[in-house]
Amino acid sequence: MSLELRGISLSDATDDLLYDVSAEFQKGMNVLVGPTLAGKTTLMRLMAGLVPPTEGQMFLNGIDITSKTARERSVSFVYQQFINYPAMSIFDNIASPLKVQKTKPSKAEIADRVEELAELLGLTPLLNRKPSQLSGGQQQRVAIARALARKSDIVLLDEPLANLDYKLREQLRDELQKIFSDADNVVIYSTAEPAEALDFGVKTFVLSRGRIIQEGSALNLYKEPTNIDVARVLSDPPINLVTSRRSGKKTTFGDASFSFSNDQLENRTEFTLGIHPHRISVERKSPQDVAFTGTVELAEVTGSLTYIHLELTTGEYVVIELDGAHTVNPDEAVTGYFHPKHLHGFDADTGMALFATTKVSG
Repeated sequence: MSLELRGISLSDATDDLLYDVSAEFQKGMNVLVGPTLAGKTTLMRLMAGLVPPTEGQMFLNGIDITSKTARERSVSFVYQQFINYPAMSIFDNIASPLKVQKTKPSKAEIADRVEELAELLGLTPLLNRKPSQLSGGQQQRVAIARALARKSDIVLLDEPLANLDYKLREQLRDELQKIFSDADNVVIYSTAEPAEALDFGVKTFVLSRGRIIQEGSALNLYKEPTNIDVARVLSDPPINLVTSRRSGKKTTFGDASFSFSNDQLENRTEFTLGIHPHRISVERKSPQDVAFTGTVELAEVTGSLTYIHLELTTGEYVVIELDGAHTVNPDEAVTGYFHPKHLHGFDADTGMALFATTKVSG
């Protein structure tokens, strides 16, 4: 089972929304990750047949489905904002897709399927209630169960956990992983959260400004982004990006100047260095660590983590992520430390990756 997009583009009267999107989504879970307004929902609506492409083709198992409507496709869609029928019981909500099939199952078969999904999603005690009697998390479970009731070739989950609180998101994410771990259909889960993409650990497609810009395992995308956009999408808090200048073997990071060797930097005098916030410490951990200083602009304490926002002497900003709660005062001078092996390098003009953490030499 596979869903293939070939050169898909979408334009309206005023703008281009998707640009030459080509990708192949295989059987099982696939993740589509990108920031808000990247085009994730637009692309999913197009896959569902709700919107026709301006250009390009779509194939399901090698069969062209480009011109097929949503009704003619075997597709289920779960939206970010859960939608349930308020006048129906939870049982009838879940059963509703089965009752409108061309070949309608028997009442016993419908009941068996509803009860199977209710048990899977922890809804069994709630089947006789109405949606208004359920919590937000329970209502989203109902929406997911309804999408799974009819066994579809394609299941689209458009940021289905975005409106839930943190604990519910974690719980439902774990449940979805179990549900789709050995699915025999194509499941596409979209998210703006890099942690979700990394947590699922499946084939991941990065969408930015209407284009798929890299695909692969989420961890590999995180470690070896092809450009700055991918590095930004796969980092939360955002990857730190600092203008660096090179003279001889010396490279700068804020007020720090240190020896750094990489073949991609030969004949370059200016480029961009990137480093993830959790890779910076306020204590020296290795003789090779580079020290730089900055002034505290803001400190965010979440309880388990502290984020220190520093302004460098160059006027650029860096965020340090520390485990635990730390007391830091605004305008205080702080020294940060990082090991050069954790640096990413990007071309200052194009944003294309020059080297990744695993590719650094010296």
